[in-house]
Amino acid sequence: MRLAALGQAAGRFRLDVRGMAAVEFAFIVPILLLMMIGTFEITRAISIDRKFSIVTTMVADLVAREEKLTKDDITAIYDVVENAMAPYDVNALTLSIIPVAAAPEDASKTAVYAADTNRPSYNGGAAPAVCDDYLLPTGLVGQNQSVIVVEGGYKFMPLIVGYVMGGSNWSKKAISVPRKRACVDFDQNGKPCGACFE
Repeated sequence: MRLAALGQAAGRFRLDVRGMAAVEFAFIVPILLLMMIGTFEITRAISIDRKFSIVTTMVADLVAREEKLTKDDITAIYDVVENAMAPYDVNALTLSIIPVAAAPEDASKTAVYAADTNRPSYNGGAAPAVCDDYLLPTGLVGQNQSVIVVEGGYKFMPLIVGYVMGGSNWSKKAISVPRKRACVDFDQNGKPCGACFE
């Protein structure tokens, strides 16, 4: 008797389709959530990467337009950077302004030509010292010429899955040629770009 009742109940349960939509929905929800989170995080990452690229190039361009720059001038440029990166976190951004010159007789020898006193880095970016060697791509500068290199770093942290996946470190480099002189004067001493090679 009990077995027959159990068999009938199982048959009715097997034919009952009232909860099928709920079961299917339960299977689909995790996939939909993953797609929504992925779309949000990827869109955010692309937007931050674009702003990061623009900011790095912008700083190199602004520095290369000037004949002389002081520490206050560089700080003012960094204020513009904070506005350009908004609404994203600028605490994750680092920037370094690195003025590089080639030797008067040999363009393959390149070094940082200005002290870091008047070219502070942003948020602890690397700041090579004056006369440190700095390798540039072959043919980028000629003898006794210079370029402004801006190295940027960004610690990207996903908002939703960051605690699970962790962040990633991005880096960018922008190079700009000084517009008005052979080199931008950071030290206010009037020395030529190639002073490190004398």
